[in-house]
Amino acid sequence: MIDTLLQIAGVALVALGIVTIAITVYGVVRMKGLYSRLQAASKASMLGAVAILAASIGTRDGAIIARATIVALFLLLTTPVAAHAIAQAAYRRDSRSDPNDSKDLDTIPRTWRSLE
Repeated sequence: MIDTLLQIAGVALVALGIVTIAITVYGVVRMKGLYSRLQAASKASMLGAVAILAASIGTRDGAIIARATIVALFLLLTTPVAAHAIAQAAYRRDSRSDPNDSKDLDTIPRTWRSLE
């Protein structure tokens, strides 16, 4: 009984992770501008990966669950830091990967622009 419930929970978490990552890919393709794409890529893909890693409960193997927990914690700690570093570097270089990026710079308050 417990095995069946854990397997169902594992399958549901894998499905949730795959759907979340698919929506992330759509968001990255659909969004315009570096900062919008970065938001979609960093937040949603991390949540999808953590959901897939949480599916390790279906294995009932302590070593696999421990490794998946460590990887999930690493993702939770490093993804926001990496996204912030990329956004800060792009802002400082005035990186424009396409013409629509100038709209992103217009949303940043001018007082922040003087902090360079």
